Amino acid sequence: MNIRLVGYRVMNTIFNASVPILDILSNISNMDMSEYSNSMNFEVIYPEQNPKDFFILFDISLMEKDRVEDDSEGLFSIKFLSHFECDEDIDDRFKKSDFPIVNAPAIAYPFVRAFVNNYFINAGYDPVLLPTYNFVRFKHKHKHKK
Repeated sequence: MNIRLVGYRVMNTIFNASVPILDILSNISNMDMSEYSNSMNFEVIYPEQNPKDFFILFDISLMEKDRVEDDSEGLFSIKFLSHFECDEDIDDRFKKSDFPIVNAPAIAYPFVRAFVNNYFINAGYDPVLLPTYNFVRFKHKHKHKK
């Protein structure tokens, strides 16, 4: 089966600047992987209308440690959707394989990292380089969605 990354879209982004969140973002590339894993989630989406496509939806949320849920300060959040296309219909064997939960996110994640980095540079802040992510190590965190 041939698989290709067709494209991506930023679905949502929120940035409320504060000194603590800027400190977190400036040190994020050195963040412990298990701590970052609590801030970054993704799910695999299989649309019913096209059995050859699937999507990886990344959801990254970083906030101040003492932040209150309804507080508008100290937050960075992004939802980033990556679109993959196969040359054959996706079956259960493919869905249960490592490709949609390890390989595809690993292929798409550098685009998330580049977007976040450019977002902050273009907004006038220092570059923000999200840490590399070990999708094999954290594959148990993924979700499948129809």
